[in-house]
Amino acid sequence: MQSMSIPNGPTALRRIIGAELKRLRLAARKAQHEVAELSGIAQNSLSRYESGVSAMSNPVAEKLLTIYGVDEEQQAELLDLVKRSRKRRPKGEAKTAVWEPVEDLIALERDASKILEVAIQPMPGLLQTEAYARAMLGQGKLGADVVEDNVQARLARAAVLGGDNPVGYWVVIHEAVLRCAVGGAETMAEQLAHIAELSKRPNITLQVLPDSAGAHSASAGSFMLLRFPIAPEYGVVYIDYFTGALYLDEPEEVAQYDDAYLHLIKMALSEQASLRFIKKLSQELYS
Repeated sequence: MQSMSIPNGPTALRRIIGAELKRLRLAARKAQHEVAELSGIAQNSLSRYESGVSAMSNPVAEKLLTIYGVDEEQQAELLDLVKRSRKRRPKGEAKTAVWEPVEDLIALERDASKILEVAIQPMPGLLQTEAYARAMLGQGKLGADVVEDNVQARLARAAVLGGDNPVGYWVVIHEAVLRCAVGGAETMAEQLAHIAELSKRPNITLQVLPDSAGAHSASAGSFMLLRFPIAPEYGVVYIDYFTGALYLDEPEEVAQYDDAYLHLIKMALSEQASLRFIKKLSQELYS
């Protein structure tokens, strides 16, 4: 299995652009060598653009999109993404204290049209209250300032769930997440009330996977699957671990996580039953 290496946000955008360029070329029934002849762009450069290894200029992107017959509206969207993919942190600007893999995830979440998540432990970052986030992030050896930066960054991520064009978010939360008393009873009561309220939003689907479901396809741990409107056939699986994170985007790998997710939503409680379960558990454990 091959993992997706994303050293920074712009590289993540290049992978999305590359996947869409490849899809458009194949839809136009053209081989790379044909496009190279038509565009005057070296074939090895085209390969690097499609794999997301190299950034391209807007004139090069515009030339390719014209060859592929892309309409003006989609061209404008892709060219904006191309421009953003070349951005770098200004010289002298301080690097954020936020954990580096999360910087990449934030960039992906902003561009996603759909986020599917499975949480085995802890509560998904997009759903955490301030008190819960602070209790989680305060467990390590980070200084108070760094913890605070990370807490505020985690809370800011939730902006994608609201606004005029919120992301579609479908999350399966294991019962163990609800039972683990992070921050104590008061913090957990607030946290469970928060997710119960969020679950009422039309763009959010929340299901609980109870302990009684038994063995399941996410026994290896939590994961997030992101899809993007600009590249509908491209998906990224995000998995974090103690010292870093993995980004998987090989189609065969993504398909396996798609299958695992479909299996889990069938095993999980319905939305209505999940809401009743959350309220009942909160009363039993945290009232």
